[in-house]
Amino acid sequence: MKIINRRQIRIKVLQELYSFLSGNENSLVEGQKNLINSFIQTNSLYLSYLNFFKSFWEFLNQRDNFQKKIKKSLKPIDENYFLISKLIPLKSIAKNKNLITKLSSGKYIFWDSKHEFLNEFFLKIVNSVGFKEYLIVKEKDYKIQLKLFIYIFKEILVHDKKFIAYIEDHNIYWIDDVPLINTFFLRLIKNLNTEKEFNFLKNSFTHNKNDTDFGLKLFEKVIENSESINQEIQKRVLNWDIERIALIDRVIINMSIVEFKYFSEIPNIVTLNEYMEISKEYSTPKSSQFINGVLDSIIKNN
Repeated sequence: MKIINRRQIRIKVLQELYSFLSGNENSLVEGQKNLINSFIQTNSLYLSYLNFFKSFWEFLNQRDNFQKKIKKSLKPIDENYFLISKLIPLKSIAKNKNLITKLSSGKYIFWDSKHEFLNEFFLKIVNSVGFKEYLIVKEKDYKIQLKLFIYIFKEILVHDKKFIAYIEDHNIYWIDDVPLINTFFLRLIKNLNTEKEFNFLKNSFTHNKNDTDFGLKLFEKVIENSESINQEIQKRVLNWDIERIALIDRVIINMSIVEFKYFSEIPNIVTLNEYMEISKEYSTPKSSQFINGVLDSIIKNN
């Protein structure tokens, strides 16, 4: 299953170009290597999500030992943690043989050392509306269990500030991929079933040659043509010295112009709309208006 999209590729290129033009990279080749690595890192984030649920299930089954280790009582002391650990969708992740092998060989977030956080997460679950509704259901079949598991992910985990902070601390660039992985992971767990062992590795973040070629070409063409493109931009902003334009805005304009010129298969309006959305997220409202004005002028005069 392929979950990357062109906007995500553009964002990754934007990050690498900003780093390159800020002087943080020494060569075009180094920038290209970093770009390819960013694709791989997104898959590592996805696997870190899976690793979280594996670690959480293991914590639930060892919670008594954890209490003894910290020598204090963890409330509520009841059967709630047993009920959660019995969730078949959760267990299907934790006990997946291929996933266990994969996680043992990679550099992912090791949640199993974060006992306090795992316990806090458990308490959030047992105090939630979704879990209380689950308790009153008599027949807790797989469909009901899956509904609770989806609730745990969608309504609790993705809003957990500590979870997000751990992700950002591990890899600052991961934070931009969180919405993408959240959407994909939700779609994935909705399709979990009990018939056979789920292939989490097949259903993971992937990128094909077209994705790689698009990203690398976009990165390369911006670097190669930055001087001439900046001259073109200067013509559109006569009352401004181009050096006064924020670097992030210049990079967004440069990327847009490169797409206009070297990616004729992409309609100009699509390129314009994509970069307007990116500028709203990575720049300021005033910058977005400025970028839109420059790009609109370029489109009309070419």
